[in-house]
Amino acid sequence: MKALKFFVCSAALGLGALLATSCNEKDLYIPPVANNTADEFYKDESQVNQGVIAIYNGALSLPQSSNWNMSEFRSDNINAQIQTVQRDFSDIANYTTSSQLGQLQTTWTDLFEVVYRANILLEKIQPFGFARVNQFKGEARFLRAYAYLDLVRYWGAVPIADRVLGIEESKQIPRAPVADVYKFIVDDLKFAADNLPASYGTTDRGRATKWAAKAMLARVYLTMYGYPLRDASALALAKQQLVDVYAAAGPTTFSMANNFADLFKTVNDNKYAVFEIQYASGGVGLGSTIPWDQGSVFPAWWSPFSPSQTDITPSPDFLGKNWPIRDLRRRATLDTVYVNPTTNVVTVTRPQFTKFLEKGTTTPQNNRDYSNNFPIIRFEDVMLMYAEVLTYESNSVTPLALQLVNQIRTRSGIAAYTAASPETANATAFVAAILKERKYEFAAEGLRWFDLVRTGNAISVMTAYKRQTINVNFRQLDDHDLLFPIPLLELRINPGFWQQNPGYN
Repeated sequence: MKALKFFVCSAALGLGALLATSCNEKDLYIPPVANNTADEFYKDESQVNQGVIAIYNGALSLPQSSNWNMSEFRSDNINAQIQTVQRDFSDIANYTTSSQLGQLQTTWTDLFEVVYRANILLEKIQPFGFARVNQFKGEARFLRAYAYLDLVRYWGAVPIADRVLGIEESKQIPRAPVADVYKFIVDDLKFAADNLPASYGTTDRGRATKWAAKAMLARVYLTMYGYPLRDASALALAKQQLVDVYAAAGPTTFSMANNFADLFKTVNDNKYAVFEIQYASGGVGLGSTIPWDQGSVFPAWWSPFSPSQTDITPSPDFLGKNWPIRDLRRRATLDTVYVNPTTNVVTVTRPQFTKFLEKGTTTPQNNRDYSNNFPIIRFEDVMLMYAEVLTYESNSVTPLALQLVNQIRTRSGIAAYTAASPETANATAFVAAILKERKYEFAAEGLRWFDLVRTGNAISVMTAYKRQTINVNFRQLDDHDLLFPIPLLELRINPGFWQQNPGYN
């Protein structure tokens, strides 16, 4: 049973969900109230709290529409062959995206839906003075920043909606420069870090904490340090946040699991990660689609429902000698065979990601109703970001950075690096080792593409990868491939006002 109660909020969307429209809200745990608009709601603290939970509810789709369908497919974690018919996932994976692609519009709308709900809350909470006002504002601004970080990394310059906008007003909001968007994100996360509690009681576990805000802020600063801003001053700011979050680890906050596979079990939801998207089975629209999205074949003793069978496989790098079988993360992330527990018959199947499938589960009511939470920031992410920052800062392999990486490696059942390891020969080699560690640690979690872009490796790595897996004559990627095209429907709302990203129609 998840701590948070979600309720459903639907809005007539336009200009990426920026428009001010009525919002029909029905708490899933009480009888519905007919025609309950946003103007008629928000009458007391309880209703304001429900408004906050509505923002979390808006983020339920993001692990699928953003982390998986956009970020993961763009990276070298997935092998998606070019299809004989149009498929969004193939276009995203193989750099043939156009502004008409449905997935781009879906992800844009999903992210701006979170922004819209956050802005509604921040407007409606203004008259109140109860004790949790700043906490609720902090949660809204944390989630708005979370959405904007993906928006700016996918599309570069995007409109900043810092309030609820009228229809005509929203049509005149320009795309803000990338640096301005990052400043907006940083301001939101600073406010969140200053106003969110360090922890919650049992009934509120899963809500964003000050540590979640600071960890997200560290991710933002580390991104600002890299491509495209190359802001050298952001490195020290990232370190400051990481030092604080690392020191806060413990049994009542977050930690590194002794067993990698334990991280993805429902029983451990909100135990190890710094921040997770909360899911619950029950057939009421609160379940996770991730096992369905990522799987290929589930035998009946794994799950009562079949997965999507999307025509992809994990990267060949995941299946070869580069990722040794003895690494416990590999066997917890991938499956290439399954064994019938009754007959012991072994069936070889197409390699698939099963990290988020609890084999033997009976809780889902349908194939998109899994209960596992999805981690947005894990403590291991904090550790590896911290090691990376320390290495950049000193231009050397520091004892603490080496310790952080080795903690994760030894937990994973593989040998620790030593002073004699090639990976510790110099700072450049060690950063490469950290990025490789991140690739394996966070496979299928949607971080790899962003790591490649911010470190300046995306063009070279992905060109080589596509030539290896698709065609030796695959085109040379360039800077325009680091962003997606603005969805065509958004450009048509006010024709000629926004300019399309370079290199797209």
